Amino acid sequence: MNIIGNVLKEERLKNNLTIEELSNISNISISTISKLENNKIRDINNAFLYRICNILKLDYESILRLKWDLFPTFFNERNHKFAGK
Repeated sequence: MNIIGNVLKEERLKNNLTIEELSNISNISISTISKLENNKIRDINNAFLYRICNILKLDYESILRLKWDLFPTFFNERNHKFAGK
């Protein structure tokens, strides 16, 4: 499950912004923001994520870590492969 969308929506609402207002400020389409918030985009564009984080005053690096934490099994398997395990 993609929790980034949940975090973005929660922060947008805390900032009293509608999706349309966030769209206008960020120059990201309403449909893309809606899809992000409803976890319908699996691989979030980092540029969009950075832009939204700046607007909502979220720590981009923390949110980016959430993105990569979605696939811990993949990274664990990859680390074992490269470590020769």
